[in-house]
Amino acid sequence: MYLPKPKTPEETGLSRELLLRLTLRHLQEEGTLSLPSLSARLCLRGSVVEPLLQELKTLQLVEVRASGRSGDVIRHALTAKGQYEAQELSARDGYIGPAPIPLEAYNQLVLSQALGARSIRRDRLELALSDMVVSPDLVNTLGPALNSRRPLLIYGHAGTGKSFLCHRFNKIFDEMIYVPHAIAVQNTIIPVFDPLYHWRAESQDEDMDNRYVPCQRPLVMVGGELKLNMLEVHFDRQSRQYSAPLQMKANNGVFLIDDLGRQSFSADELFNRWIVPMEERKDFLSLPNGLHFDIPFEQILVFSTNLDPATIADEAFLRRLGYKIELRSMSEDLYKKIWMMNLDKYQLIASDQLFHFMVNELHENSAKPLIACYPRDILGIARDIMHFNGQAGEPLNETVLKKAWSMYCVH
Repeated sequence: MYLPKPKTPEETGLSRELLLRLTLRHLQEEGTLSLPSLSARLCLRGSVVEPLLQELKTLQLVEVRASGRSGDVIRHALTAKGQYEAQELSARDGYIGPAPIPLEAYNQLVLSQALGARSIRRDRLELALSDMVVSPDLVNTLGPALNSRRPLLIYGHAGTGKSFLCHRFNKIFDEMIYVPHAIAVQNTIIPVFDPLYHWRAESQDEDMDNRYVPCQRPLVMVGGELKLNMLEVHFDRQSRQYSAPLQMKANNGVFLIDDLGRQSFSADELFNRWIVPMEERKDFLSLPNGLHFDIPFEQILVFSTNLDPATIADEAFLRRLGYKIELRSMSEDLYKKIWMMNLDKYQLIASDQLFHFMVNELHENSAKPLIACYPRDILGIARDIMHFNGQAGEPLNETVLKKAWSMYCVH
C-alpha cells in the first residue's frame, strides 16, 4: 500500500485550524522545539510544519528562541499571547500526539485492508493452531467459518479451550496492515493506535506517511468486564481526550467477546447494538457534541461462551451469527497428546499406566469429561506437590496424582 508523506498542509487533508492548534499544543508541552523536533512529534514533513510556524509568528503566537551562538539550531516557543491561546485550547482538548488523518482517509484505508478479499487456507490455519491439540473435524469446520467473515459463536464446557483457540485467530494472517495514530472527525481528534492491541511491524518504506503505523492484524479481546459504553466514542473529562470504541481498534482484525452472557448487561442489549454493523458492515457513531459519523465494520466478530446459546440469545439472532461451533470433550487419543505435552512442559515423568489411571479411574469415577484443561492444571498442581516434598525428578505416581485431582476438583 502506498501512503506517501504529504508535502504541504493542504495535502494532509486536515483543516488549517486543527494543524495550528496541534502545533501550539506541542510547543506548550515542550517549551521550545526546533523545526525537526516539532516535525517528528507531529509525524509531518518540515515542508508542512514550516508554513504553520510562519503563520503562528505572523499571529504573534510563536517567537524564535536562539542562544545566538554559531551553529545552534533555531528553536521556537510560545509568546505570552500564544501561551494564553494554548491554555484555552488545552482546556477543551487534551490531545498531544501525531497529526491525525481525515475520517475519509481512514474509511478508505480500512476498506482497502479488509479481510474479505483474502481467503484462509488450510495450511495457514493449521500453522496458527500448531501449538494446540485440535481434531481434524474442528479444523474442517473452523476454516470455512473464518473464511465467511460472518460473526461466529464458539460455545462449550468451561475448560474446552475456547479462549485458547480464539487467541490464535490473528496468527492466521501474516500480512502487514496500517493503523493511523489518530483520526480527525472534522476538528475532533480521536486516537486509534493502541499498543495494547496493535503490535508494530517492521517497515522499510521511509517515504511512507508517518501518521500511519505498520502493524500486525489486531486481536481485541474482552470478557465480563465489557461495558456498552466501550463500544462508543468516549470523552474523558479528566484527560480531556477522546478514545476510540473497541470495534474501531479491532478493524482489519479479530474482535473476540469472551464469556458472553456474563457481562453486567444482558446479551440482548449487546446483540441489538451489533445488528446493524453485522448486516451492513458499517458502524454508526456519534460525538458528545451531537456530530454523527460512520466507519467500516471490517473485522471477524467472535462470541465465546460456556453457557447454553439458547439461554442467552433468541433464534433470530442466532441465525444472524451464521456459524455456531461447539467444543466438546475430546477423544482419548487427543487427550493423551495434551497429557504428553504437559508432562514435557512441567518436566514430569509418568508411565502409560498412570495416564490410563487418570482416564479410567479419576475421570470415570467423577464423570468428568476429557477436556483440555485437566492435564494442564492437574499436572501443574502435581509438579508443585512434588517440588514441595523434595520429589523433583522422581516419576509421578498415583498418590500424588490423586492428591492433585482432589485439590483441583471440588466434587
